[in-house]
Amino acid sequence: MIRFLGRLPAILSVSLGLSVSLAFAAPVIKDDRDGQSYKTMPSGKLNWFTGNVSLKGKADYKDKAKTPFYKKESWSGLCPAGTHLPTIGEWNDLGEDKFMGSRKKQNAKTFAGKTRGYYDLSQKNPKIQGKDAAYFAISGKDGTQAMMLDLKRGSFQMVRLPKTAVLAVRCVSERDLLAEKNISKGDMLMTDERDERQYKVEVRDDKIWMAQNLRYGLTDAKKQCLLEDMELCKKYGRFYTHDEAKKACPKGWHLPDDGEWRDFQKDRSRLDWDKMGRGGCKDWEGYCDGSVTGHYWSSTSIKRNTGRAWEFRREARSINRTDESTLKGLYVRCVTDLK
Repeated sequence: MIRFLGRLPAILSVSLGLSVSLAFAAPVIKDDRDGQSYKTMPSGKLNWFTGNVSLKGKADYKDKAKTPFYKKESWSGLCPAGTHLPTIGEWNDLGEDKFMGSRKKQNAKTFAGKTRGYYDLSQKNPKIQGKDAAYFAISGKDGTQAMMLDLKRGSFQMVRLPKTAVLAVRCVSERDLLAEKNISKGDMLMTDERDERQYKVEVRDDKIWMAQNLRYGLTDAKKQCLLEDMELCKKYGRFYTHDEAKKACPKGWHLPDDGEWRDFQKDRSRLDWDKMGRGGCKDWEGYCDGSVTGHYWSSTSIKRNTGRAWEFRREARSINRTDESTLKGLYVRCVTDLK
């Protein structure tokens, strides 16, 4: 059984030297069989162990650095419950994600850590083979397959090794993409960790949208409320200037750009007009009509000192796309990628 002990801080992407974007930290997994904990990193739909499996008493060979190596016959059941030995396809996906581009050498060395080469147990005194690369086990019937990370070039490829070779093992687990974004799957509520407020969310294509207006406080509460009424802030959300809107969303979420709003409103049958078409806007010293319109910022700016805005009109079931002064107060809906 695996136990999720917590999440690594987002600074992991810096401390590990990996050129990855960790909007949400990956879990630490505890193997209850021996109490060993494994840090992980996200890639695609998987969380990858950042260290080799080291199940107590099960290593077939250990090098001078105490790195555990395992023969094919030991791989079955080696990964903690809820995780598995990666397939060739999953290794290829990781390689394309992490071992490409200008940082591929650094990423390969960081991922490998102290792991170097492999050992052939057919030798009386095994010596390291392929010491300029790291070799890892691949799930499959053919025990001669291995994934090789060339640490000099930062490249990766599948290779075949002697059947008596012993390899390092990394495991993977499926990511819970909703949980990573602080969303409870049952009721689809997202919790903003900054103030513990919750927001209904919805999935649209490959994105998750807030289905309620943001209420996070950046300035004086009354100044962000319709008619400076705190009860209306609870009902409709808070107004933000364009600059405020661009930094108001929780970590891992962002203010949608103009293109994302275009995609959002294409299927108008899915729009909640009664919610989106209310609350108005803060127009200098006055307010827009809060009973029939709702105004929302995008992150896009087309003209100087303006931001692209979207107006939803409840009764007319219509949408206007305008450029508004960055000083006006509009609502915010945050969005995140479902990746």
